Amino acid sequence: MSALQKSFHAVGWFVGTVYFIILQCFCLVVWVVLNAGPLSLPSPFDPYPFPLLSAVLALEAVLLTSFVLIRQSANDLQSDRRNHLDLQINLLAEEEATAILRLLRKVAEKLDVEEEQKVDVLAGETNVEKIAQHIRAREE
Repeated sequence: MSALQKSFHAVGWFVGTVYFIILQCFCLVVWVVLNAGPLSLPSPFDPYPFPLLSAVLALEAVLLTSFVLIRQSANDLQSDRRNHLDLQINLLAEEEATAILRLLRKVAEKLDVEEEQKVDVLAGETNVEKIAQHIRAREE
């Protein structure tokens, strides 16, 4: 991740905290007090009804929305990568479990132990493509 992306990610994170809300409220109160409050400046830079403040807040809203969307996009990409890794691990675990069941079946045959019918089904190959097609069909 580049330095620019990291900084956008950090801003997107900060915007979603209570600290940002406190900072935002503090800045608004200071702005109003300096322009129309009891401590107003002799010549306020943004007199009531605060057109400059409205413009600044509108620009801030656009930029913050962009920062949050960039952060969300990065989180979605990371989540997709994790999901893909989980799928790969689960497929490996499925293969291992199938191999173990086959070995167990052979041991049971050698020891002349009766096995349940479920073992035959579980010891069979898992058709991943068929499962994926079934999931896609259910999603549509």
